[in-house]
Amino acid sequence: MSKLHRLAGAAAASAIMIGTLAASPAAAVTPPELPVAVQGACSGTATDRVSVVVDKGYIRTHYYKSSSVVKTVNRGASLAFFEGVRNSYGNEWFKVQYSDRTNDWCGWIYTGSVWWED
Repeated sequence: MSKLHRLAGAAAASAIMIGTLAASPAAAVTPPELPVAVQGACSGTATDRVSVVVDKGYIRTHYYKSSSVVKTVNRGASLAFFEGVRNSYGNEWFKVQYSDRTNDWCGWIYTGSVWWED
C-alpha cells in the first residue's frame, strides 16, 4: 500500500471517528474532549510509525497549534503512531509517542510535520 494511500486512509478514518465525513465545514461536529499529553507512554497500542520531516516537529498537549509544546523533536525522529483526528479547524493531527533512552513523551503532532515510515 502506498504511503499516500495510507495517509488518506488515516485521514478518512479520523473523519469517520468524529463523524464529519458527510458534514459540511460549517456543520462540523464538535471534536471529542481535548486529550491531555503527559510525559510518559501513550495509552493504547501503536499501529504504525512516522518520521519527522520538518527541521523541528512540535509534540503538543492538544491537537491545536495554540496548545503547549510537550517536546520538540528534530528531523528524522521516529514516532509511534496511535491515531489521527481532525480538529474543529479541519486540520489533521496524529497522537504520537516519542521515546529516548530515559523518557517517553505522548502528545499530538500536526500531520504536515511527519511522514509514514516504510
